[in-house]
Amino acid sequence: MSEGYVLDTNALLFYAGDQFQKLGPAAKRAFSAFEHRRGYLVVPAPVVLETWLLAQGGKLRFPTTLDAWWADIDCPERVHDPMSEADVREAARLDWEHRDHFDRLIVAAARRLGLPLLTRDRAISDWAQDTGGIEVAW
Repeated sequence: MSEGYVLDTNALLFYAGDQFQKLGPAAKRAFSAFEHRRGYLVVPAPVVLETWLLAQGGKLRFPTTLDAWWADIDCPERVHDPMSEADVREAARLDWEHRDHFDRLIVAAARRLGLPLLTRDRAISDWAQDTGGIEVAW
């Protein structure tokens, strides 16, 4: 059975930007499994939106357009996960003082899917460790 992971924005951008040195050991293993078709990666809709907003704000540059960039990194093993009303409600219910809307929605998606979240975000990993709310890998 193949292994699945939910991607946080930082994990996707490091991988897609060939910044492998920024990936942690577990993230490197997950992406290697993905490349060898032994695993799949889930990209929640908030990651797509956050990527676009980073580009709009000048913090991220695409060689062409957002659509072309997404097409370049698209493949069957990368699953797009739409945001649902249930994700929004779950994000609102989280017992977490963290106010980053994207983080909360991405965590809600990982909880719904029952998959580990690939992230180096300390706010998420600290919350996950304190509450056991999700499994985090990096």
